[in-house]
Amino acid sequence: MRTASKMSYPCTCGLTFFCVILLTIGALAVNAREQTTITGQLPATEKIHAVRLNQDAFDYARELIKQGHVVADDRGAWSQHQLSVEQENEFIRLHGFGEYAKWHLGIDDAHGEKTKARYKFSYGDFRNVHRCALLAVESRAAEYKHYDIENVALKLREMISPSNRDR
Repeated sequence: MRTASKMSYPCTCGLTFFCVILLTIGALAVNAREQTTITGQLPATEKIHAVRLNQDAFDYARELIKQGHVVADDRGAWSQHQLSVEQENEFIRLHGFGEYAKWHLGIDDAHGEKTKARYKFSYGDFRNVHRCALLAVESRAAEYKHYDIENVALKLREMISPSNRDR
């Protein structure tokens, strides 16, 4: 009888160990599912690289605003004013990626220099800086924790309408 209880001890330990591992895996899966719901991404795919500020674009936008090349439109108007893919492609064809880059406050180094995916946070229509675009940039940059881009968008927007500080 004693031998039977000695044999069950390793089995019990093994079963307990298996249950602990199973519960841990289950808890991690629930945590990942909750994280996905909150961020829209699995934790393992969270930001691997950062989008950095395009200082040249910021300087260019500041100069455009000083020259009066602005559209002081309302919040939410960017969805109507934003250029189409075809218009962007035509601009690139005529002016190249160097000029295209000047219209985007962010650069994503994970993408090649001659790709549209590299340039993030557009602020205008290749002629004018749009206040509504800067509001959209502020919001999206804050959402993805690109605080330097959020801050320069705020500075540019304040240059357009210094008395209107809505966010």
